[in-house]
Amino acid sequence: MRRRLLLLRHGEVDYFPGGRPMPPEGAGLTPRGRAQAEAVGQLLREVPLDLAVHTGLPRTEETLRIVLGGREVPVEAWPEFQEIRPGRLRDLPDPERAFREAFHPQDLSERFLGGEGYGEFLDRVLPAYGRLLARPWDTLLLVAHGGVIRALLSYALTGQRGFLPLEVHPCGLSVLDLGDRPLLRLHNLTPYELLPQTRLSTMEALWRAYRP
Repeated sequence: MRRRLLLLRHGEVDYFPGGRPMPPEGAGLTPRGRAQAEAVGQLLREVPLDLAVHTGLPRTEETLRIVLGGREVPVEAWPEFQEIRPGRLRDLPDPERAFREAFHPQDLSERFLGGEGYGEFLDRVLPAYGRLLARPWDTLLLVAHGGVIRALLSYALTGQRGFLPLEVHPCGLSVLDLGDRPLLRLHNLTPYELLPQTRLSTMEALWRAYRP
């Protein structure tokens, strides 16, 4: 019997209030982000959960709290699943290119927006994924970040370290059934907007919010 891993990105966050970047570690949900989490909570309200995990950052912790809606589910914080860390944006020689090429590295030694290296990021996330799989559970909800979900799905589906060209919207839900061969049952379902209207990638939208 396959186990089921529910992967959920946190709800919408404003990383550039007034066009100026804020430290992503402290960013919380917008009102729209909270509404997105409530929609996911309605979808999952009858789904039995053995364990729920967030990354210890406010945006994932708040999303999980709203989704659970007071349900009695064991909750744990796993900082290893925090998002890949950017550098100082003002130091980027070509910031637009850095945003548009993010999560499409030619080599894993490259750095995300001048910050954490992609290989370093995978060295942090994938061992934690292995430890999570070693735990006894049947259905688990992991509320994490877009880059983390890309990394986990890419590894589960290909067995390779890297990033498939997958988009992950705010509160986008993916369902991965785990057995001898993992099955991606569902990817990036957004219950609040079943057919997303945007055609921008996450990083393209972030560039529009940031660009001078």
